[in-house]
Amino acid sequence: MSEPENHQERQTPIADGEDVSPFLLSNPLEIGAVMRQLVQRGDFVTVYFSHGQKLMLSRILSVDVPKREIVLDVGGHEPTNEALAASDRNIVVALPDGVKIQFVIGRPKLIKYEGSPAFAVPFPQDLIKLQRREFFRIETPLVRPWLCNTVLADRQRAMLEIHDISLGGVGLWATPPQAAQLQAGEQLAKAELELGQWGAMPVALEVRSRRVMTNRTGQEVHHIGCRFLNLNRQAEATLQKLLAQLERERKALVGR
Repeated sequence: MSEPENHQERQTPIADGEDVSPFLLSNPLEIGAVMRQLVQRGDFVTVYFSHGQKLMLSRILSVDVPKREIVLDVGGHEPTNEALAASDRNIVVALPDGVKIQFVIGRPKLIKYEGSPAFAVPFPQDLIKLQRREFFRIETPLVRPWLCNTVLADRQRAMLEIHDISLGGVGLWATPPQAAQLQAGEQLAKAELELGQWGAMPVALEVRSRRVMTNRTGQEVHHIGCRFLNLNRQAEATLQKLLAQLERERKALVGR
């Protein structure tokens, strides 16, 4: 898995029930401007489909505001492309510089774009540009990954790699046997996050999502989205400092 793929696979849709009305754009010109920025930056987007159970990594290749049409790149796994082409409702998520972009598209139409296969879809009716700090998910270090030490349903201890973290929760990778024990709603009451130089942090987690993800080489990986339960003020203050440090390091690396 390449680093850009790894980065984008950590994007997850905004949870149902969240009030995002202050961050909703409905003007096609505004929507087009946001999408053009994604095109210019070459950012990956994650397309969730089949009722959120599957996803595909892609890029927005072009934006045509007068035609109200966008063109998405196809993935490298043909069965996934075929499944997406048959899906009527799909959620697209991007995370440029920690700002979550999300919109819904209908069934994609397979076309040729500059001589290569691509998907054409109509403009969404609206687009969420979410800048609330608690939703910012930051990548954890790739070298010496951080870990979540917890006990699974079979009472066996497991060390799960942490791939993203925010004030709201963490995203974990799990093997297929581990993922089978991490159903939505499962609580990990005595988990401990091993955060490198920041030390160990005891936390309680609730599993919110469990997805089988397909990367661009066709491999399946299991992403477990968890939220913090009853995070105390000391832990929250530590997380705020940690996230600020990770963001500074990220900006230093990319020169922004």
